[in-house]
Amino acid sequence: MIFICDLMLGRLSKYLRMLGLNAPCAKSPGPPDTGEHAEEPPYFFTKRLGGPRYERTIHIRSDRIMEQLGEIRHIIVPHIRPDAIMSRCIECNVPLFSTSRENIEHYVPEYVYHHHAEFKQCPSCKKVYWGGSHTEKMRKWIDEITEAHG
Repeated sequence: MIFICDLMLGRLSKYLRMLGLNAPCAKSPGPPDTGEHAEEPPYFFTKRLGGPRYERTIHIRSDRIMEQLGEIRHIIVPHIRPDAIMSRCIECNVPLFSTSRENIEHYVPEYVYHHHAEFKQCPSCKKVYWGGSHTEKMRKWIDEITEAHG
């Protein structure tokens, strides 16, 4: 499933990517060009009230990210796979791949290089990801989003 965010919801798209969801940002302000070959039409999340409509448009009312996620929780949670969480680049939306410490030495701070053993990297932008204190906070809100649905 694809969840397209309009230009005003860039932060929401990053949070959806943390959840492992395919969440590109629209390059234009209107509804997405879904093409004829899409298996299932994507959802389009927007803050805009007017303009052309698309059948799977969801208007996001809140300006706060956790409230935005709450607004769409019922739509996104069925598509969240535990094994896909934190598997996409939050900048590029590209699936990450596991890599060895030796391959990322020049991309991370020295402390991180010496204190972490597992790394993932984006094949597009080369950004490197690792488990740190920030991942605990991320896991907490991920658990809140997914548990509240059950």
